[in-house]
Amino acid sequence: MAMNTLLARTNRRILIVDDTVSIHADFVKILSPPTFNDDRLISAENALFGTPAALSLQSFVLDSAFQGLEALDKIETALANDLPYAMAFIDMRMPPGWDGLETIERLWQVDPKLQVALCTAYSDYSWEDIDERLDLGDRLLILKKPFDAIEIRQIASALTAKWQMTEDAALKMSLLEQAVEERTRELSDANIIVQNSPTILYRLRGEPSFPLMYISHNITKYGHVAANLVASANWARELIHPDDQSKVDTAMARVLDRHAAGASIEFRMRTANDAWRWVENRYIPVRDDDGRLLEVEGIIIDITERKLAEEKIALLARTDGLTGLANRATLIERLHQAFAAARRGAAPFAMFYLDLDHFKRINDSLGHPVGDLLLKEVAERIRSCVRENDVVARLGGDEFAILQLEVSDPTHAASLAAKVRDALVLPYALAGNDVRVSVSIGISLYSPSCTSADGLLTQADMALYRSKEKGRNQYHFHSEEINREVVERMTIANDLREAIDRQELELHYWPEVDLSSGKILGMEAQVSWNHPERGLLEASAFLPAAEKTGTIVALGHWVLDRACQQMRQWRDQGMAPPVIAIKLSLAQLKSGPELIYDVLRTTARWELCPWDLRFDVTEATLAQTKWTHNDVLPRLRELGVKIAIDDFGTEYSSFDYLKTYQVNHLKLTQTFIDTAVRDPASANTLRAIINFAREVGIGIIAEGVETQEQRSSLMATGSPMNAQGYYFSKAVTSQQAAELLKAGSIVPPSHDIGPILDNPQRSTEDKG
Repeated sequence: MAMNTLLARTNRRILIVDDTVSIHADFVKILSPPTFNDDRLISAENALFGTPAALSLQSFVLDSAFQGLEALDKIETALANDLPYAMAFIDMRMPPGWDGLETIERLWQVDPKLQVALCTAYSDYSWEDIDERLDLGDRLLILKKPFDAIEIRQIASALTAKWQMTEDAALKMSLLEQAVEERTRELSDANIIVQNSPTILYRLRGEPSFPLMYISHNITKYGHVAANLVASANWARELIHPDDQSKVDTAMARVLDRHAAGASIEFRMRTANDAWRWVENRYIPVRDDDGRLLEVEGIIIDITERKLAEEKIALLARTDGLTGLANRATLIERLHQAFAAARRGAAPFAMFYLDLDHFKRINDSLGHPVGDLLLKEVAERIRSCVRENDVVARLGGDEFAILQLEVSDPTHAASLAAKVRDALVLPYALAGNDVRVSVSIGISLYSPSCTSADGLLTQADMALYRSKEKGRNQYHFHSEEINREVVERMTIANDLREAIDRQELELHYWPEVDLSSGKILGMEAQVSWNHPERGLLEASAFLPAAEKTGTIVALGHWVLDRACQQMRQWRDQGMAPPVIAIKLSLAQLKSGPELIYDVLRTTARWELCPWDLRFDVTEATLAQTKWTHNDVLPRLRELGVKIAIDDFGTEYSSFDYLKTYQVNHLKLTQTFIDTAVRDPASANTLRAIINFAREVGIGIIAEGVETQEQRSSLMATGSPMNAQGYYFSKAVTSQQAAELLKAGSIVPPSHDIGPILDNPQRSTEDKG
């Protein structure tokens, strides 16, 4: 089978072997997408999002056999057609044919990879009998009747995922070339992990704070009580080592990305007696057809023994004798580990290949002792540039390598390359000699399309030669497309820093009005950039680069200061709106107390109050701050700052979590507004959101109102709400905004929206 075919193969095929027809029907109900029937809140959510038949990403392909001989025939046919089953649920008693044990024996003779759950309510055989006839290893689980639906779904998810991991592992094993690499790959191979580790299954509810819904009973192996963990609000803190929490948070952030298929992370898990076990945790997001997160399924595998074996290997001679860095063998070992982990959902990484420019001249002119001193100093400078978990190696001669872990964006690798380049070009004082040297760097990035770890090293080497050909003392990626993307982002970020000082930025203001009366209730500040070469740039052209490079924090400070200054001017002129709104990024929230102090200092500087401000955050940002226990939003809310959730309804299928947040408004996306006019089902969704918000006392802001038809549809809900959109006004300059504020209300041109009423009870003006 071709390599790419094997790696891309996904198998969710399950064979049900039971002599009772009703049992087959039960399995179909349990393993088909579930439906929800809960209280009126769940009913409202069903009206919003439809039934969670949206679990299509976790659907299974089911087949039935009523006797062992029939099952054997189906297994053989499936293999002949290259459509093997990943697992089978097999009943113990199936008269008059084979019983469960004989069926399993016959099936494994044909397909030894088949994962099996043996279903029994009786004690036909003792554990010793079963062990004597079958391998009680990782291929077989015993499922006691009566069945638990959650257990069956979790077992189906775990065993089909394990079948896939075993297939991937088989490919990796086939690529081994050297004995030392064989041992390395065995340690990182997912199949070995599973074979030597018990599996814990759990499930999280797909809403901010991610409460634990279920955890399998075998958590008792570690002294924990499943029910106590499910009832705990801080279950993650109880299980995860404090030093590993940030890594887990990063992995969870990847799961929250609506385009992610999953994530994998290794951390230390606490036992009940306060000991620690190394585990691998694999997250699998479950989303509906519209991409909203329903649940997160988790698989925990104990890898303590593997870690101990790795430590023993690390005690061997694995370092470069001259520099003390890792040697080539160690780098290859860690590269393969990172590659295997990334294939299972761990964070991507970058491979750097470094070569000193004209090192031979220094060796020839100053001698090998000075050359060795230079290599040792270069090693120290490189080591000072990287993080503790990155790997720096000397490959031989003047060649070095860096394995940069957890690289979520190419700009992170570019920043490290620039840092290393600038550090190495500084002069060296060696044995009375003033020595100067530069470095050429090649970089390759892991992506799901990568076929081998060794290929990444080759790509980095090719990129290195491109740097040499382009003039040395520079870095290049293995792909010209990535080179252009990184250069573009870095250039924009650098220009943006200067643009702040050169006063090239300006704010426009998007009016927010009462839908019924047109009364202006707020202004949303939107930044644009008068670029000296590219002309006027909207925020969408530079905010992504600012987010990726960290420039967003400085930009956010500028926006806050200018918006407050403008609010002060309007207030002095007696025309200030009730609130001025600013979009808030995740990077700003991660700055923690710095953001809070910035709000206090800036509002005080312009003689404003915190409640004159509203920060708009997306659902995804809210979820990440909740998971990481970031308390900035609650602290800002305590100060009186208003909070609105932007793009509401696009990330999560449930919004019960809103009851735990003191948010002031939900901002409905233009998608809801557009479709509600044309589609009755979407109109029901819109009304359900509005009714829920009214129940919990949260205001509604409708974005993208562009036509009278849309306005009428929203007004037909009978609920007061605010609105933004071209029907009322586009984003305007500060001078144009002042003219609108003087008028106090907006009457759309060439539209009759009825009398302009000053009716505060028909608006959702912020009350704090």
